Amino acid sequence: MTENSEPRPFEDVIVETPAPSDPRISPDGALVAWVAAPYGKEDEHPVSSIWLAPCDGSVIGRQFTIGDSHDTSPRWSPDGRSIAFLSDRAERGKTGLYLLPVSGGEARQLAQRKSSIQSFAWSPDGESIAFLCPDEPTDEDERREKERDDPEVYGERWPYARLHLFDVVSGDVRSLSAGDRHLFEIAWSPDSTRIAFLASPTPELESRKNAALLTLGLDEDSPTRICDTNRMASDLIWTSSGDQLAFLAGHAPTTSAQTAFAVDPSGGEPRVIGPDDQEAACVESMKPASGESRLVLAIAQGLSTRLEWVDPASGARETFYQPEEGDFGAGAFDVHARDGQVGRLAVIHSTDVQPPEVKVGVPGSLAPVSNHHSGLEGYEFGRQEPFSWTAPDGLELDGVLIHPSDGGNGPHPMIVHIHGGPYGRYTMGWNLHPRANWQQWLAMHGYAVFMPNFRGGMGHGNPFASSLYQNITDREYGDIMSGVDALIERGFADPGRLGIGGWSGGGLLTAWSVGHTDRFKAGIMGAGVSYWGAMAMDTDVYTVLNDYAGDAPWDGPGPYRSKKHSPISYARNVKTPLLILHGKADGRVPVNQATGFHRALLEIGATTEMVIYPREEHPILEANHQRDMFRRVRDWYKTWV
Repeated sequence: MTENSEPRPFEDVIVETPAPSDPRISPDGALVAWVAAPYGKEDEHPVSSIWLAPCDGSVIGRQFTIGDSHDTSPRWSPDGRSIAFLSDRAERGKTGLYLLPVSGGEARQLAQRKSSIQSFAWSPDGESIAFLCPDEPTDEDERREKERDDPEVYGERWPYARLHLFDVVSGDVRSLSAGDRHLFEIAWSPDSTRIAFLASPTPELESRKNAALLTLGLDEDSPTRICDTNRMASDLIWTSSGDQLAFLAGHAPTTSAQTAFAVDPSGGEPRVIGPDDQEAACVESMKPASGESRLVLAIAQGLSTRLEWVDPASGARETFYQPEEGDFGAGAFDVHARDGQVGRLAVIHSTDVQPPEVKVGVPGSLAPVSNHHSGLEGYEFGRQEPFSWTAPDGLELDGVLIHPSDGGNGPHPMIVHIHGGPYGRYTMGWNLHPRANWQQWLAMHGYAVFMPNFRGGMGHGNPFASSLYQNITDREYGDIMSGVDALIERGFADPGRLGIGGWSGGGLLTAWSVGHTDRFKAGIMGAGVSYWGAMAMDTDVYTVLNDYAGDAPWDGPGPYRSKKHSPISYARNVKTPLLILHGKADGRVPVNQATGFHRALLEIGATTEMVIYPREEHPILEANHQRDMFRRVRDWYKTWV
């Protein structure tokens, strides 16, 4: 923008802005690679590019791949001369495996199949790349589709993700046998002779709660089972010493916080090496560090995230990156170690008014190497501050307040923005995302925004996270409303100008709230659950949600505990004007949750509007839909609050 030009509408700029993710430091610690992708996709398929920068923070990074396709997952070769990555440049929507020298040139296709390659990992010796890809369609599959002779028999033609091996020297690809299991994480042994993997019984997301950890030698016909894992295992690592396997999972198979586990590669019971089940913290992610036998844990606690070393054998932990007070800390990260210390650290970093960018350096001295959000420099954002209060039962809670960007003293018109999950949380970082988070957008239009971290969420340990087992909605609602009361008492919020809204679990609690109080002048229910019984019929995670709601429709003729925790049971109480937003192809919270609640409100003559976005799944990804959602959110609150 020039000095005298009018800024473009913010909603048009933000959806086109690239956001950085997945930073990866080279083996020698000299360079960092990352992915940058616009928040919204303008066409059928998303686009993204890979960027590079020196790790000394001396210059802003440069674009490494063209960016007219979907380039993701940059992974350095062990010698640091090349980067392997996934891309759909050969056929949009189907990712293949590519290799590009750091010195430049054309990317070379290593493997392309009829199904998208999902993930991959270099062998430590650099001679092979293991990758996961679903079964190829057979001739019979293609005939069935072509002739429309294709009845779907449950379980009969599931596309299991299988393990394949690319030989870097010969270019040959061979498949390794792991049986009829669906593989979703892989990790190499340090001597490059075995591969560990997480596997579920079926490709259904729901079956990951029954996942197991196995290993397979490159010349073996069948894998060795190491141990079972708890719900939603991830971040599998084979330590550089070779004597431990590590992964993240819940403390329990049901609703629980996430922590880190380690197990002997020869088998045994996994041991907790992250926060135990009573520590008031959770593990967000875990990574190896080049040149170091210890692992790195991102520890979510309160409103920020710190980084810790953890010894996978002893469980000993040591903090090496602690954010400053009022700072978010580390988002996605990577670490390169030297002599047992951090040689280079790369993080996706943000603050209240500084959107996420890549920063590199050593703890305490990080420099930005990206400026993807430079187009937002002409806009004013709201100042954030931490906020704490006490729930009705005496539990201490925290959250974030955003002041209106135009300043001024309270009491302010205030929007309560509720996070999803419920195993989510708000932090002191950047709080705006076109997919579902409108906080700074609302602050730009004169609202204060309250973002409560109610029980059931991340960052306060296992008792806090697991407290919603078979009892969702009641406790969170009490937490949220006590926070609203505290803000009114402290003169921050105007009790006559309150709104509420959120996405996913936030949409659920919005629908619940407007059925239990008329204190809010407007509500926005985004992709929210309204009826647990119907939810269990269609969602891709039905048993997890039944853990929260208390039962399933097939448990007998009732009465059902889940009906008590369903917002639709209280729809006749709704007096608050409610905007309902939902993706038509949502597999997590099916669209019938929106249409059913909308019908209930029409039945009683309530003020409501429903907007369904074609083609969209649980997050809203298309740029025009994001623009539309921003404007509808603004206008709905403007009309009623």
